Amino acid sequence: MEYLEGEKHAAIGADVSESCEAFKDAGWILEDTDYVIDIDTLPKETIKELISFFGIKTQVVWTQRGCHLYFKKPDDFRRGANKISPLGFKYEIKHKGNTQSVTIKRNGKLRDIENFGIREEAPFIFNTNKRFDELVGLDDGEGRNNALFKLRSRIGTHKDWRKILAFVNQYIFAQPLSDEEFLTITRDEVVIADKDNEYEIASWLMGELDFLQYGQRFYFKFDGGYTHEESILNKLVYKKVGNQRTRYVDEVIKQMKYRCKKIPQEAIFDIKFKNGYLRDGEFTELVTEDFSPYMIGVEYNPEAKAVEVVDKYIGHLTGGDKDYRDLLLEVLGHTLIVNAEFKRLLAKFFIFVGDGGNGKGTLLTIIRTILGTKNVTGLSIGELSDERYFSSFKGKLANLGDDLQDQSINDKDMKILKNISTCDYIATRELYKSAENMYFTGSLIFTSNHILKSWEKGESYKRRVMWLPMYSKVKKKDPLFITKLTTEEALEYWIKLIVEGYFRLYENGKFTESERVEKFNEEYHRENNPALEFVEGAKLEDYENKPLREIYDAYKDWCEDNAVNYSSNMIKETLKSVYGLNSGIKWINGKSTRCFVKSTDEE
Repeated sequence: MEYLEGEKHAAIGADVSESCEAFKDAGWILEDTDYVIDIDTLPKETIKELISFFGIKTQVVWTQRGCHLYFKKPDDFRRGANKISPLGFKYEIKHKGNTQSVTIKRNGKLRDIENFGIREEAPFIFNTNKRFDELVGLDDGEGRNNALFKLRSRIGTHKDWRKILAFVNQYIFAQPLSDEEFLTITRDEVVIADKDNEYEIASWLMGELDFLQYGQRFYFKFDGGYTHEESILNKLVYKKVGNQRTRYVDEVIKQMKYRCKKIPQEAIFDIKFKNGYLRDGEFTELVTEDFSPYMIGVEYNPEAKAVEVVDKYIGHLTGGDKDYRDLLLEVLGHTLIVNAEFKRLLAKFFIFVGDGGNGKGTLLTIIRTILGTKNVTGLSIGELSDERYFSSFKGKLANLGDDLQDQSINDKDMKILKNISTCDYIATRELYKSAENMYFTGSLIFTSNHILKSWEKGESYKRRVMWLPMYSKVKKKDPLFITKLTTEEALEYWIKLIVEGYFRLYENGKFTESERVEKFNEEYHRENNPALEFVEGAKLEDYENKPLREIYDAYKDWCEDNAVNYSSNMIKETLKSVYGLNSGIKWINGKSTRCFVKSTDEE
């Protein structure tokens, strides 16, 4: 946005542009999700130390007196502007509610910008509703030691309390405490489990485990990531509290559940790798401690070297077809999309079909290895529509259903397949818990040795299902084949290919078109719906304004001649989807007759 010359604000109706090059003075227009921290009460060198000390990699715009840090607006943000950080200095919050735009260019000079476009979660030091004291410049004899001890008592349950105290002592005080004094204040206070102190133990463990709630599940740090397994939580707490009765342990866990932070149901999480994360079609090379249920234990390396055995395997599955190869890798990249709004645009579920023992089941094993077993389920279509099993799909990146049975997809199963593939809100209930409505963003991938018929034949099914034919024969079986496909080098290459497929989906907004796959799907739907074969080669005038009974009788005769089951509803839906014909009233020989007509009126 163009600013008035020499000013830090715009005129009414000021020009807006994607670039500030044409403006002498300009400001960055804030989005609803922007949360800008304006620091001008610390020397720039101290601010640089702060950014480095706390590993902040968000967008930084350096100002004349300090800097602006651009974060994502916290879900629990309360309106306000002026605050004091736990680090003891004043800062100002700018957001769309109080600031339309923030200066980025003055007198023809663009301000220095680092990490352009990146918005991290706001860290605790800039995202807390507690009140803190100003500590800048406190010296010996001015209550410095007491102030640091008071700060510890206020933030002692936070996982970074030591780090915060260390920064305050080193960079905020006029003179730091001696090592001995600092160690005295920061010495571990052992919280001993004792009678009636469940509250203190719960407070300590919430910080220690970064305990939080998402949906009806409670997540906590474990084994390098997060888990929601109740049995693990029970054992962890029991181990921490020592020799206490189980009712003491239960009370501590209840308090943790009642008091912990709750993440909104609609939150979108990053896909974390060892060296960064995927978010909305982009990879950011930054390791964060932000909560995400999705952790993949592999590094993403866009320069990973090709692995011959992987390329040969993909070529085997796709028959060496370049478009099919790209499509298959996009299907795998589909599992990394957790933005429901974008995933609805794609709205697909996938079935790998082919003869047994040709490698399609191996592909599911590879996907499971890459995504991690805790990020996938292995439910059949029938189990997905059964609430006893369905809840296990919550918070997963994919369901990998192997070797589907040779039976038709009924209406109940079809409904859940369509609801999941379009990320609709679905009611689900875990055992002994109340029902909750939520949307699922996991991908549905199945394998089958059979071409499955479906009760539903309509366009909504045709739009959502993608059959991927894999009929190439394995010439010689290798007992170590999966091992060779999942070495460290191979997994890094797999990730490169899959993330490239993910990027293509975001760039194109659709899957790569493969003639081989499209032809197979067309033939499938023709076989699945005999009425398509019946109308093939006909014209609109062959059916328009013709009595229903006449068309039904002709189709019934055709079904008998071709040994297929007759269904009046099937031909009716087919004429609607192919020619846009519905049932309506026409007058024939002075009588009202039900006919197929070009109309929006239906029976």
